[in-house]
Amino acid sequence: MEPKVPEVDLDLSNTGKLSSTIKGFLWNIRNWELKNIDSLIKKDRSASIKDISKYKEAQRLFPCPVILIDLQNENSALGFKLGQGEYSFEMKPSNESVLQQLQGAGDTWHQMFDQHQSIVWIVVSKAEIINLRYDYSMLERAFEYCVFDEARMLQQSRDKALNDIGYHSIQLNRATGEPDIRIQATSRLVNDVPKALTSKDLVQDMMHYSKLSNLCPTSINDVMQRARLLYVHGYSEWEFLTMAVHYAVLSLEASLRLLYDTWLGPDQVEVEGKIDEGRASVCAKLKPSRDTILKWSNQHNVLNVKVKGWPLPRTKPNLTNHAVQIGALTQWERERIDYLMQLRDALSHPTDTFIQWINWSRNHISEICLLINLMWAKFLVGIPNDFSQTEQTKST
Repeated sequence: MEPKVPEVDLDLSNTGKLSSTIKGFLWNIRNWELKNIDSLIKKDRSASIKDISKYKEAQRLFPCPVILIDLQNENSALGFKLGQGEYSFEMKPSNESVLQQLQGAGDTWHQMFDQHQSIVWIVVSKAEIINLRYDYSMLERAFEYCVFDEARMLQQSRDKALNDIGYHSIQLNRATGEPDIRIQATSRLVNDVPKALTSKDLVQDMMHYSKLSNLCPTSINDVMQRARLLYVHGYSEWEFLTMAVHYAVLSLEASLRLLYDTWLGPDQVEVEGKIDEGRASVCAKLKPSRDTILKWSNQHNVLNVKVKGWPLPRTKPNLTNHAVQIGALTQWERERIDYLMQLRDALSHPTDTFIQWINWSRNHISEICLLINLMWAKFLVGIPNDFSQTEQTKST
């Protein structure tokens, strides 16, 4: 059962209960937002930047100080000072500057969000009880605005951390020849004006969306380069856009494999396991390579193989789980990779033919590059996690 949307009856004739009523309403908003988001946040507190922003802003904005201003007519105005401290309630006399700020209240507007001062103003009648639902109010719109602003700042924080590391250079030439008929039918908005796609647009897409960090091994960047080339030449052959995604996901899988080998280290590693249905133990020192260890375990029918005390990741999901365990991925990022790996399987072993639209292709490549960059940055140097995880906070 979904939690009930917060609402409150505002009765200015009973000022004795007004403060506690509004306080309860604001706490209900906080808890309602947190409960809606909580199912989207993983056990390690990871989530998308948007959901992390919602979680942070719900805690920061609600409850908040509230002021009640007499408008010197049949109305008063409640001012919700979002994110400006703990809850308090104060009745303030009106003055000329406040009345000027709230000009038209009750006539031309009933709710207003002052973004500069971070205050939501709601006009309330002195003569009748007003029912205020959160989901129809300016409070919710103000919350959405603050979430958008927080998400933008978190994304900038993430991008700065990666930009400080630097990226592999990208060399691409524009496609030549006639554009595919579907390219000819595609346009983008530039300054709100539709503009036909050019071969330069596709090059610029890859220069911007397919950057791989300097921490990412060159061999992974080489695989991604094939994806870039296919995308750019999608200008002449639309089918190449789907093939570009296929190669991009292959680079993600290769990155996970190489990350594991990098974790193994440069020296021989001790490998142990069970044979004869788990009754006898066996161990060996092998080259630090997942492929080598897999080959050895298969040749000798070794079960429950452990390397450096950790289970050997035999499958793609095992690889992503291992990356989470060593701190290279969050649980939310692992789920995104699991989805992309399913896409990889569909492209590698098709039962039917499907074609990606150009923005789907671009967005998939962009997400894949971001995940690759994050796993290597987290594993090799460590980067701030404020954009990938949030702290647990109890509801009240």
